[in-house]
This record gives sequence, C-alpha cells and structure tokens, in this order.
Amino acid sequence: MKLSERTLEELAKMVVGDATHFPYRSSYYITQFFARCGLPFKHDSTTRPIWAADRLKELNTGATQSADLPSDDLCRVISELFDSEDFDAYNNKSSTGPQHLADITLALESFNKLVRRYGIVAYLDDNGRCYLRSTGTGVSTESFSQQTRPLSAEEHAQRQKLATFLDTASEDDFIEKVLVPLFQRLGFRRVSPTGHKEKALEFGKDLWMKFQLPTSHWLYFCAQVKKDKIDSSGTGGSHNLATVLTQARMAIDHPIFDPEANRKVLLDHLFLISAGEITRGARTFLVENLDAGQRRHIIFMDRDEFLDQSARILLDLRIEDDNPTSITDDDIPF
Repeated sequence: MKLSERTLEELAKMVVGDATHFPYRSSYYITQFFARCGLPFKHDSTTRPIWAADRLKELNTGATQSADLPSDDLCRVISELFDSEDFDAYNNKSSTGPQHLADITLALESFNKLVRRYGIVAYLDDNGRCYLRSTGTGVSTESFSQQTRPLSAEEHAQRQKLATFLDTASEDDFIEKVLVPLFQRLGFRRVSPTGHKEKALEFGKDLWMKFQLPTSHWLYFCAQVKKDKIDSSGTGGSHNLATVLTQARMAIDHPIFDPEANRKVLLDHLFLISAGEITRGARTFLVENLDAGQRRHIIFMDRDEFLDQSARILLDLRIEDDNPTSITDDDIPF
C-alpha cells in the first residue's frame, strides 16, 4: 500500500513534532529518531517537516510484507512515533502550559483520522507497543517480527500458562481455545474447526481455513491436530504413525467446500500439529512415505513452535473460559 504525498507530508509534521499533541523534535532528535528506526537518515539542517516528508516519500516505495499495509520501513517509523517514553520525556522537560503538552492518546486519534481512508488503524497493545492493522483483512504488523525478538516477562508467563493448559486439555479444547484464535490473528480467514461429533466426515481435517495473497487469490489450509507426542516408536492412538499417515493422505486427497465461494476447492497445505513433540524420526517417516506431490503440502508445527507464537500473539487469551463458542452448521466444511 502506498500513501499519498499529502498524507506523507502530514505524517512528517507528526514525526518532527509540528503537529498538535506530538512531542517536538529538533534536528538532533530527528536524526536520533530515524536511527532508532534502523534508518541511516541525518537531518541536514534544512526545513524540518519538508526534509522529513522527503525521507518518508523514499520509504513509501519500499517493500511490504502485506499489500494491505504501508511499506515495512514506514510501519516501523509509525510504530516508533508512538513510543510513550518520547511523550513522557517531552512533557517532563517542557515549560509550556498543559494545552501544549504531548498526549499519546490524542496523537493516536489524530493519526488514525489521517489514515482512516486507507483502511488501516494504529493501536497500542497491553505493553504500550504500537502496531498497524488493516481493518479489511485484519492483518497486523504485530505478527511480522514474532520470530525475531525474545519473549517478554508477560509472554513467558503466558507461555507457561498455555503449556499447563495443554497438559490437561482435550484435543477439541486445544483446537478451539488456542489454535483457532492463533490462526485468526495470523491473518487466516474463516478458521473453522470440524469438531469430532462426525468423525466420518473429517477426512483427516480437524481445522480448515484460507489465506488471501496480495494478488487477491486464496490459498486453502487444513490442520490435522494431535494432542500427544508423535514419534516413530508409538503403538496406538495418536502415536500411531500409520494412522497419522493415512489421515494426512485423506486430508490432501479430499477437497473442501468453501461456502463463501459456493464450490469445492483443492487443499494447498496441511498443518500437522502436535501438542507434544514431533520427533525427527516421525517427520522422516511421514515425508518418506508420502509421494512427491503430497510431500510438498505438509507443514509441521510442534509444541515449542506454536507455544512461542501463541505467547506473543495471544497475550490476552482467556483459556480458563469453560464456554467456548459453539460450532454451527455453517462452520462445517462438508
């Protein structure tokens, strides 16, 4: 998504602090601000908002991880723009009256009013970090860098809470209370659990969903979920690799019905998810026993991987709720 020049000029005023409610930045602090964003820009003492607007126009043409959001560099600048420490530091040293103080809440409202027509909104999470979200598709910058930063203390606590929950949760609770909200926040659409009342209708699919590409085309995914560890030495139940292999083949070979498109569609990828470990031997066995056409569909996700992602994205998840949303007939993909 590219922002207009007029929008970038207004955004530049916010960056340098010439806009109401934003902290004022002199030449030195403008350079420091862009350095914090990981950008090599140094203010050359020219008119501050004009110089900043030119830099933002350069960033506007950069690459983006989502067609529904501005360039990655612009998203980073916007996130840094709402650092609460900047607002507090400016107000603490400011000798002006209350009407001239920086206010992060009012500043956020001003920014959202500016970009409303693009279908994007900026918001602060529980830790005060700013992210951008598309109001159309729901895709958020919150999921862009989940693999690159360590867990915070709150996220570590949430990870432990999720791990404890998984030790006693049923497979249905694991799907409905953890996996459904996780995939929804990762940008997948129509995340629908099949339930276990009609096992004959599952065809190896415990969950199905779809993901829209920047070209507006759709990819279809399903998930085969196991509560226990999957290894090559298991003898029964969800440990049995032969059963897992058979269900994977069934899931890949049987199409799913998309009610929004009113037609059956072929599966693009299958998540094989375990609330325990998926051992290297089990992965090797499954890959070697699937043909080349089926093998490329498989994506493995074990306990540690989805716990790390869930702890970051589902910080506000209330897994102790004993009344999960019921599954309606519309959610059944067959």
